Amino acid sequence: MFNVGQFLPDFSLAGKAISLEELLVAKEQRALLQQQCLSQYHQSLLSLTLLAPGAVKKNELLDYVFTQALTQLEQLWQTLAIKPTASFIRPLDTGHEAIFVLDIDATRLKQQTMVLEQSSPLARLWDIDVFDKKGRLLSRSDFDYSPRCCLICQAEAKHCARSRQHSLSDIYQIMQQIVTQHYFADYVANLVNQALLTEARLTPKPGLVDQADNGAHQDMNLATFLLSSQALYPFWAAFVYQGIKTAQQPVAQILAELRPLGLQAEQAMFNATQGINTHKGSIFAFGLTCAALGRLFVQQQSFDWQDVSSLIAQMCQGISQELVQPSQSATAGIKIYQHYGIKGARGEAEQGFPLVQYALSELLQSKDYGEQHGLLLALLQLCANNQDTNVIHRAGMEGLNWFRSTAKQLLEQQQIITKIEVLEQALNTFNQQCIHHNISPGGSADLLALSWFIYQFFYFNH
Repeated sequence: MFNVGQFLPDFSLAGKAISLEELLVAKEQRALLQQQCLSQYHQSLLSLTLLAPGAVKKNELLDYVFTQALTQLEQLWQTLAIKPTASFIRPLDTGHEAIFVLDIDATRLKQQTMVLEQSSPLARLWDIDVFDKKGRLLSRSDFDYSPRCCLICQAEAKHCARSRQHSLSDIYQIMQQIVTQHYFADYVANLVNQALLTEARLTPKPGLVDQADNGAHQDMNLATFLLSSQALYPFWAAFVYQGIKTAQQPVAQILAELRPLGLQAEQAMFNATQGINTHKGSIFAFGLTCAALGRLFVQQQSFDWQDVSSLIAQMCQGISQELVQPSQSATAGIKIYQHYGIKGARGEAEQGFPLVQYALSELLQSKDYGEQHGLLLALLQLCANNQDTNVIHRAGMEGLNWFRSTAKQLLEQQQIITKIEVLEQALNTFNQQCIHHNISPGGSADLLALSWFIYQFFYFNH
């Protein structure tokens, strides 16, 4: 069971009240430091402050916002392949501020920071100014961007601030909502990323890429999966936010809202892997799961995997009808459905991923014999019970029947359950057989990553 109240930290609003005189002095000192940097370095300058209404300018909530802003800026430096010439990080009682001197064209820097400000709801609490090397402040209007909107209404933020349109309590209520939703989305995204990496690095696996070899694959290796995972990382929080954003819409409408984001994630994957499909199934499974978690996070104080599973099933009701398509546009999944009536990932999602239970039962017992052992047994359970369309596509129904039968036979051996070295030896042999038959159970790998995520989210950490 996941309890929202127990999960969230106490983002306290308590702090030292700052006088107007102290604020003015701090503003003058910041402007002086900016001018000194411009005079000394003759480079572009970025100044970060936070939205901090009221007399308290530093508290636990604003500490979190500032830390996240710095993290995002560090990632921006990496993206732009630059390092600050000088930096001043100042979490002062008069307000958090950071100044960075950067050897980059100010126009390009401003464009990138405006994209950053739109990348996450949390960025609405950041105030990023960019100056060119001559000290000119670049504004959003220079790039035909509209002024930033108020947190509460759609009016221009500056107008509401000057007129004190909204009460301090209302503003902080929205700020706390933004921060708690970001904290949750960020936690989920980190855990999904860990799940993908855990599955990819798990060794040995039958026919799959792992740390020992590339399984039955000729076009990918472990490095390909690591690149793909990195490219997909930002999308997991975006899926959570999509679930939050659509929380008041009918469940039947959510899937259509998720599809464009899923396609963007697929394109990011293909860009990172030079066209290789490493995680398409995971994008589908985790996209649905993340969105369901986002919706439940704002609707319920507590929920468990059965709540998530049920919601996913409702979201995907009727999705398998997509398999009934004209033969001339048939994909591999459609052809398999037409020949064998197997619905694959769509059918699994339509039922709320019931196969996960096979893996969860092993993971829940893994405390008795270790996580590595539990993960390998969980994968075998999925291989034995999943009508994996990846296997059918590569080796036909005959190949699937052999593959599932072999997995079931292994699970019947008592020594595999009790001794990990026996299990690993058996899986190494199974892997060589899969390579010979050109079999790779990609669908089961996706479900293993999802199962580990569910185990960590609902059963291990909470």
